[in-house]
Amino acid sequence: LNHENEMVRDHVKKSLEYLLKEYKVDGFRFDLTKGFTSKSSTESTASNYDQSRINILKEYISAVKAVNPDAVVILEHFCETSEENELAKAGAKVWRNLNHAYCQAAMGYSDSSFGGLWTGTSMPFGSYVGYMESHDEERTAFKSEAYGIAGIKGNLDMRMKREALNAAFFLTVPGPKMLWQFEELGYDISIDENGRTGRKPIHWDYYDVPQRKALYDTYCSLIKFRNENPRFFDSDASFNWNVTGWDNGRSITCTADGKSFAVIGNFTTATKNISVSLPSDGQWKDYEAFGSQTYDVPSDKKLTISLKPAEFRLIVK
Repeated sequence: LNHENEMVRDHVKKSLEYLLKEYKVDGFRFDLTKGFTSKSSTESTASNYDQSRINILKEYISAVKAVNPDAVVILEHFCETSEENELAKAGAKVWRNLNHAYCQAAMGYSDSSFGGLWTGTSMPFGSYVGYMESHDEERTAFKSEAYGIAGIKGNLDMRMKREALNAAFFLTVPGPKMLWQFEELGYDISIDENGRTGRKPIHWDYYDVPQRKALYDTYCSLIKFRNENPRFFDSDASFNWNVTGWDNGRSITCTADGKSFAVIGNFTTATKNISVSLPSDGQWKDYEAFGSQTYDVPSDKKLTISLKPAEFRLIVK
């Protein structure tokens, strides 16, 4: 479509308005929005800054927000940060693909920083829709079974524990998240099964597999924690994390309104003593869904904890 053409833009805007008013949709996820332009490009240059494309998309975002200010607009954009920044400031959210990093962690390979999941200071807060899997990427659980290192490949219990560990370092990060079909049960059928867009088997029986049900319960508990503590996920919360190398463990800490939480995880395949600097000393405890242990943190605010392979702790104060 030629979005430079006023008639085309009017058609799109009227369609959006109709769907919002008549069908009461919550919003829209636009596919391949870098294509909403008439500027010629190649695969390698399509992500370059394009002011005309920005203007077109801003017009569509404004049309949606004029009908319902709370409607969600998600763009599969993958363009320069400066362009995504402008669109985010206009009210859109943009896709954030962390599939590679979480697949590496699932398989047991350490070059897998999660740093790109959080907007930090480069983008408006909460403008990334982060995901570990989607319709375009291979399943993390499939890759851990196909390509995982020794002790992971062929070991369902360890594979599902690593999936849970990934989830703990995904759902506790500020910003909206997208879960793909059966991800919460460790779906491990390849995206290329029966062809990339071919029909895939539906495994309701996964709920009857203890290791998969435990993963599902972990997802539920992490989402419950998130819903119970919305202030931790606001822009003025003090959020810090260490999610690059993992020989010394990975951790997340956050404080808001005098309350704090920390996530501490062991991504290696050996039991580790992991030391973390916490926001405060005193008594901490496990989040209720994951245990009942308490931790006396000394005045230097450092907690050292022993974690088995793929084990994590979510602790609160």
